[in-house]
Amino acid sequence: MNKENNSDLGTLPTIEQSINAFFSDFDFGEGGDRTHLSYRSGARAFLRFVEEHNQLTQNMAIDELPSSVSADFNAWMQTATHTGPGPGGDENDQEPREGYSTSTRRLYLQALTRLLRFWWYHGWLAFSPEEETRARKALQIQRSREDRRRVYTRSDDVPTDFGDRMLEAASALPLPTEKDIANPRDRRKARLKTLRARALINTLRATALRASDVCNLPRTHVRLARQTGGHLRIEMVKTKLAAHVVLGEAALAAIDAYFKERDDASPWLFIQHGRTGSPPRKRGLSVEAYRRRRRGYGAQLGPGSVRRIVVDLAKRAGYDPERDQFVSSHAFRHWHAQRLIDLGASIDEVQSVLGHARAQTTKDVYAPEPNVAEILRWEEVMQQTPSVVRE
Repeated sequence: MNKENNSDLGTLPTIEQSINAFFSDFDFGEGGDRTHLSYRSGARAFLRFVEEHNQLTQNMAIDELPSSVSADFNAWMQTATHTGPGPGGDENDQEPREGYSTSTRRLYLQALTRLLRFWWYHGWLAFSPEEETRARKALQIQRSREDRRRVYTRSDDVPTDFGDRMLEAASALPLPTEKDIANPRDRRKARLKTLRARALINTLRATALRASDVCNLPRTHVRLARQTGGHLRIEMVKTKLAAHVVLGEAALAAIDAYFKERDDASPWLFIQHGRTGSPPRKRGLSVEAYRRRRRGYGAQLGPGSVRRIVVDLAKRAGYDPERDQFVSSHAFRHWHAQRLIDLGASIDEVQSVLGHARAQTTKDVYAPEPNVAEILRWEEVMQQTPSVVRE
C-alpha cells in the first residue's frame, strides 16, 4: 500500500495528529452526533493510554504503534483511574474510579478499531488489520493463561483472618444519630451507607458469592432463607450453575436493619442510594418500576460499587490494598472456601457451596496441597493402639 504524504503534517503524522485527522475527515453521517461524542471520549482515553505507556508518546509517528495496540489499550482500561461513575457506580457524582466498565471498554475499543482502519486506509500504519487481529488474539490467550496461573496461587494471599477482621470493621462503622447529623436527609444517607456496608460484608462472608451474584439477589430470597434454615440455591450470573449457600442469623439481622432504614419497594437486596439517599417523590413507585430503573435510588447495585465498598472497609480493617494482599470482594470467596476445607469439609462439599462445574477446579484453586491437619487427625484415630492385641 502506498503511504500518503501530508505536507502539513510531515511525512507521517504523529499519533495525536492522526486522531485529529480522523475527526476532520471521517463522515459520521446524519444522526451521528452521539457516535461522534463517544468516539471523542474513546480517543481521549486512548491518548491517556499513550501518555502512560512506557514506549509511546503522542508526538511519535503513527507508524510506531505496535500491532498489539488494541489488546494493550484494553488491558490498560481495566485498571486505569478515571473520572466518572465508573463500572456499576451507584452515585451520580463524578469521582475517581478504578477501571472502565465493560460496556465502556467495548465502545472505546470499537472507536479505536475505526481509527486503525482509517489510518491503515491512508497507509500510515506499519501493520495490516489482519496482523492487528492476530496480535490481539495471541495476547489475549497469553494473558488468559497468566490470569489462570494467578488464580491458582492467589488463595494463599488471602489473610487467614480476613473474614473475621472485615466483619469486625463493618460492625464498628458508626451509625449516625440526630445528635451526629442534624439534617434528616444527610443523616438518612449516611445511615443507609453504613447499614448497606454491614449487610454486604455479612452476606459476602456468609455466602462466598461473587460480587455480581450478590448484586443479583432479590429481597424474596431473604424471606425464603428464613423458611429453609438459611439455605439458598443460587443460580450464578457468570456460569448459570447452582451454588448452595447459607444466610446465617448474623447476616439476616444485618439485612433486616438495612431494610428497616430503607422502607422502600425496591426488589433488590442491595440498591443504589442516589444523590440524596431518598426514594423518588412518587412514593407509590411499584416493584416493577424499581426493577426497570438503571440509576438512582432503588436501582440494582453494581459489582463495581461492591468492590469499592469492600476496599474502603479493608483499609479501615488495617489492610493495605496497594500491597500484595488479596483483599477484594472476591477474597471472601477464597477465605470462605479455605475455612471450610480447614474445618474438614470435602472438596465435593466445597464445590457445591462455590458452584463450580468440576471438583477439580475447586481443588486446583483452594486445595492444591493436602490438608495436613485433617490427615493427622484421621491418622491419630487410625493408629491408636488397640486395647487387646490378639496373639
